[in-house]
Amino acid sequence: GGEFVDDFCLPTEEEAAAEDDRAPDTAMLQQRVQEVLRILVNFRERRQEGVARCDYVDRLAKDLGKLHGYIPFLVHLFLDLFPPAEVIELMEANDKPRPMTIRVNTLKSRRKEVADALIARGVTLEPIDKWSKVGLVIFDSQVPIGATPEYLSGQYMLQSASSFLPCLALQPQEHEKVLDMCASPGGKTTYLAALMKNTGTLFSNDA
Repeated sequence: GGEFVDDFCLPTEEEAAAEDDRAPDTAMLQQRVQEVLRILVNFRERRQEGVARCDYVDRLAKDLGKLHGYIPFLVHLFLDLFPPAEVIELMEANDKPRPMTIRVNTLKSRRKEVADALIARGVTLEPIDKWSKVGLVIFDSQVPIGATPEYLSGQYMLQSASSFLPCLALQPQEHEKVLDMCASPGGKTTYLAALMKNTGTLFSNDA
């Protein structure tokens, strides 16, 4: 961010209305978000005389909504749930594109075998992290990841790493009955099946 302004003041109603009539000034909004955050962290000492905390929070919500494309209700919901600094961090993280990840179907293959096959096809990849034994992150590829022979033969599935976590948390055992109530498009369901080693009964449901 830029330098902080010692005598920072919130915009007047007229200034705010004039801003709304113009295209958003991203640099200015980012600077003001940081100024408001700095004040909220030490409100008693840094606030503008006669301005309530809710006025700063409301300005922060409007600016964050413009910067990141969120409706006011959602921004206020986040600000009710988390400290402002965490809300800003969350929104900035959500703006970053997620890496493509795949999950190896351990009923048909092993991660090393799939990785070796994809590397031979010109794919740049690496294991997701220590917490997953089946995930791979795809950084670059010379071939369509969703159309390789390995994909078409069911050796792996395109699946976000975050959706691995419910399956790992559940820890399904062989021969159990499991109900997946949020099953579309099937990544978690098929991972559960693999963890259960193709035994038991798995009910897949989605609205």
